[in-house]
Amino acid sequence: MKNRRLLSKYGIHLGVAILLAAAFNLSAAVADDQGLYIETVNRSKGLTGEAPREEISKTYVAYGKMKVASSDPQGTDMIIVPETGVLTFINDEAKQFYTIDTKGMMAGMSQPGIDQMRAMMEQTKVSVERTDETKQINDWNCRKYLVRKTGMMDIEQEVWATEDVDIDLEPFTNLMSMSGPDGLLGDSPAAKAQREEMDKIAGYPILTISKMQMMGANMETESEVKVIRQEPMPAAMFEVPEGYSEREMGPPGGQSAEQQSPH
Repeated sequence: MKNRRLLSKYGIHLGVAILLAAAFNLSAAVADDQGLYIETVNRSKGLTGEAPREEISKTYVAYGKMKVASSDPQGTDMIIVPETGVLTFINDEAKQFYTIDTKGMMAGMSQPGIDQMRAMMEQTKVSVERTDETKQINDWNCRKYLVRKTGMMDIEQEVWATEDVDIDLEPFTNLMSMSGPDGLLGDSPAAKAQREEMDKIAGYPILTISKMQMMGANMETESEVKVIRQEPMPAAMFEVPEGYSEREMGPPGGQSAEQQSPH
């Protein structure tokens, strides 16, 4: 079984991951219309001026694509396609969408700019400690790992991972964070060291508790997987609905990219 790296909604803020920056693999083959459904409860507290929050994210994986659906009726869904390197953001209320072509973005950046961002990302040092502590969380037997990340941001994580399921979402998480060998992080010794350390986590993360400092405030996030199952999924679920208009600049909902805060 492959070991999995943790990113994005599994313990790290998705908006932050994108800014800093092949479908699923199951132990048995499934039909094309069979997909993987993951339901996760995300909790956060400590953000200045905000009350503790709890929301449910629903992730669908099929046809070599991933869709992360927002539980907020006014929120934005995201579709990730590793084969093309395109992220699509859809706002159903506004009937609008916009895309980020990560490959095109990389090609359009100057080499000095890429080198500068890569150098910043390579400052992150990662350490993973496997513990002997185990417990059952929901339907899965889990082991506790202690993760420490230092650099641009200091993050301490408590990760409970299970080997009861065999899921590989690495192509999607790599694209979201641009942390893979073809992304901003590249394949440098520092990048390899980060990935090798995270590979010490055996299995899939069920519960991830992250503590960090952001804007002078202590912030804590918690992501807990509640459901993992296979179910039929129509191909249309992973496409922009007919009649939606594309925004060339900025996300759906009327704000420019500069005005929108990651959430």
